[in-house]
Formats: sequence, C-alpha cells, structure tokens
Amino acid sequence: MDELKELMTVEDADGVMLKLSLNVEIYFRNAWRADVREAVMAVFNEYREYFGQEFKWTTNPNTGRWKSLKKTPYPYPDEWLLDVPQDEQWEFVFHGGEKKTDASDIDFVSLGGGKARTIEDHPLSRQRSLSYIYCHFPIDFFMDREEKLPSVFNRWCSLLNAEQAYAGFGLAISHGYETRVDPLVYQLGQRFPGLNISDRISHSGDLVCNIKTPNWLTAICQPYVDQLGGEAVLQETLPDGWMSSYDGGVIIQAGSKPLLGDREQSLDVAPYRKAAQVLRPIRSTDHDGIAMGRVDGAKVFNAPEYQEWLSRFDGEPEVSHD
Repeated sequence: MDELKELMTVEDADGVMLKLSLNVEIYFRNAWRADVREAVMAVFNEYREYFGQEFKWTTNPNTGRWKSLKKTPYPYPDEWLLDVPQDEQWEFVFHGGEKKTDASDIDFVSLGGGKARTIEDHPLSRQRSLSYIYCHFPIDFFMDREEKLPSVFNRWCSLLNAEQAYAGFGLAISHGYETRVDPLVYQLGQRFPGLNISDRISHSGDLVCNIKTPNWLTAICQPYVDQLGGEAVLQETLPDGWMSSYDGGVIIQAGSKPLLGDREQSLDVAPYRKAAQVLRPIRSTDHDGIAMGRVDGAKVFNAPEYQEWLSRFDGEPEVSHD
C-alpha cells in the first residue's frame, strides 16, 4: 500500500499535482429540486463527518474564489444550497490540501444544473448535462472500518437516485494544474487498466445517454438495466454475488476488492473485464477527449486516446489475474 502511495503521489515546486485515491463519482439529475439538493447535503455531511476536521479549502459559491478554512470558518452547503434559485447552477468544493491547488485524497466536489438545463421526459432523454458528486478517500481509509465502501456507495446512490456511478482506484488531480499532469495521467492509464481515468465535467455532458467502462463498483439506473435485458438476465450473466440493488437500479461489484492491474508486471483485472463485457452495449463509443491538449508533444487523453481507453477491455486479456 505504501509503495502504491509513493508511486502515484506526484509533487513539484508548486505543490501536489496528483495522488492515488479511492474515488467515488455519482451522476444524477434534477439538481434543481429541493429533495435532490437535500440528498446532496446528506451525502456531503456524511463525508464531512469523516473528514471535516481535515478540510483546508473551499470555494465561494457565488464567485468560485478559493477560501481558506485553516483559521476562519466558512458557510457549508446546508447554509445556502436550498436558497439557490431553481434555474441557476450551483457548485461547491472542499479539500484537504495544504495549498488551494493541491491534489488531495480528501476532496469533495459537487455541481448541480439548474432547471432550465434539464429535460424532464424520458429518463435517458438528451439533456444538456448531468449533475455530479465527485470525491476521494485515502486508499487505506476503509481497511479498519466496520462499514466498507460498497455499503457507503449503495447508500449514496440510493439517496441521489443515481443514473450512473463508479467507485474504485482513481486519481486526485490538482485544482489548477490539470494540464500539467495530463501526460502523466495518460501514462498511468496505459499502465494500470483498473485505474479510473475520469473528468467529471466532460462526463456530465458526454455520458447523458451512455456509461463509461466499469470500475470496481458500477451503478446503473433502471433504464440501463432494462436495455441489458433486466435484472434476471444480469443475474444469470454475472458471477454470484456481484449484483445488488439500490433505489433506482443495480450495482455491479467486480470482485471482492478494487484492482489496479499492472501491464508492466503482466497483471490483468479479469473481474473488470467480465463486467465490461456485460455492460458493453450501453458504453459510450463517441466520448470527447478529457485533456486540454497535447503538452510538449506528449500523448494525453484527447478523443481518440480516450475512446481507446474506454474500449480497453474489449479484446482478449493480456494475462490472467489470480
């Protein structure tokens, strides 16, 4: 575990650029409604119970400017979120980095679209964007806790009536130096097939009618379940114990623990590959790139590279994971 932390913690003169974490990302709709905003606050307040004493930075909900929490308290979302007009977008960030730009494995971001951004007919209709919660946990956080990540993930997906959601190993990225680390994110994504390579802003628009590839935990809403043939078909197709229900759909747990894999050591992530085969009919095939552009000629996740990453489980496994 310590070796993993060291391998995937990148720091330079400007601070911490990148850090391995357990990552949770949940995409949902109707963020203009009071009940959905209350659900967002319930999820955030639970996260705050875990890490509130370690929060060091937040953002002004009106201006987006960074505010230090090291000496002076600042309003939490339950003091203002319900007052945001229904047709306005809202966003908040809390993280535990020493610098406001630091990547931190204590990091919670949520963005909700206003009513004007939402189409209310079919559950998978083409709307402009999804709302999201995106947060990180230290990779060893759940090791000695009685409640494990799958239980927390299920509760949060139920609260938010998640449309799609993912949890497993991911990367906390700097708030402000994202472009600088884009080449390294690409390299890590090529080496570790189980690593969740994500960009919440891109996904909120590009995953309105499709999903990504699976992580250790993958939640899909009922319309996606129906597209795959229903719960009975999934139950027959997936290994025993992989599928559970949440209020709104099903969760697929690909094995007993999150995996990274490592192509340099011939370690595949066979459970993820199995889940990907089942979910392939609803996977995005036209996702845009998630990087800002090439950096000094280095490869990054522009559209072709990211679409290739999304399809990385389509071929035969390079090796077996025992």
